[in-house]
Amino acid sequence: MSKQCDYERFEQLVRNQLLGMRYNEDDPDSLEIGEDISDTEEIKIIFDGFGDLETEEEYIERGNKNMRSFAMFIHKTSATKPFPEHDFTPWCLIHRPKDEYHLYAWHDVENQDWEIIFPETGKGEMTAYKAWQILEKLEKKYYP
Repeated sequence: MSKQCDYERFEQLVRNQLLGMRYNEDDPDSLEIGEDISDTEEIKIIFDGFGDLETEEEYIERGNKNMRSFAMFIHKTSATKPFPEHDFTPWCLIHRPKDEYHLYAWHDVENQDWEIIFPETGKGEMTAYKAWQILEKLEKKYYP
């Protein structure tokens, strides 16, 4: 039987990391897709794009600068070592599901709200439980 993740606590730890990232919410034009803006060297947080904008007159992909998407990566060694760099293709980074857990977060700037999305993992992949435990260790390290 696999260990159960306390998603409420996990979400709190993720929010702490997100609130500490190097990010000026008043300057959306300074965000670069794929740039690591994590405040700690053990995990990686990247800007993933803006939300879509739909009005009565038009629809603009990634045109809503008040909705911002971020991806967080937690490596299996993140409790004790700096995050290992990703390999890249010309259009994206190469995710390592066996070695790292990733999740997504949407920041609604107007309402000062965050939505955290915890994906399911497949057999042999890094789990949410392990990622949660790593963030617990980082929390103790940086906020004793």
